[in-house]
Amino acid sequence: DSYTVPSRLRAGHGKAGLNLILGVSKSTIERNVLEPMREIYTSRLVSGINVRNIATVCGEQVYCLGAEKISQVAKIQGMSVKYCYGDEIAKWSPEVFGMLQSRLDKPYSMFDGACNPEYPTHWLKQFIDRADIDAYIQPYTIFDNPFLSADFVENLCKEYAGTVYYDRLILGKWTLAEGLIYPMYRDAL
Repeated sequence: DSYTVPSRLRAGHGKAGLNLILGVSKSTIERNVLEPMREIYTSRLVSGINVRNIATVCGEQVYCLGAEKISQVAKIQGMSVKYCYGDEIAKWSPEVFGMLQSRLDKPYSMFDGACNPEYPTHWLKQFIDRADIDAYIQPYTIFDNPFLSADFVENLCKEYAGTVYYDRLILGKWTLAEGLIYPMYRDAL
């Protein structure tokens, strides 16, 4: 997202529509999206979120809104969105996602999103598995992240070994976790 968001924002410069970053909350947007970009591009090019819920990223105004609750639908209702970046989209309210789909109303509207997988029957998994959507889905594992040290990855792999969390957080799979009290013993039975 540190490279994709500025690139998409600049590509939409001068075109009609609003820019939007949706996350679980404004604080997660700040922590997960804006702060990492600020480390690369400095605070001169990536501002904080102001009282009107707007940040400036590479000269473009971007509305930054939470998406975790159904009540957030009203905040994007009526918007015409040319670009939206979605952070932690599996944690969003499905109604917010549905409203966003209707707000990407320009022929050039774009949405980029990221998340950790959840359970296989999750609403987002059902959406991305549909054959009739116009989407490019990129699955990743923790081994694909060049910014993590080998020691960190190795320790995380050891910590989650034998659990569904290994499948989710290390391998990026949509797996069940509920009802498993001692998942490390599942193969021993």
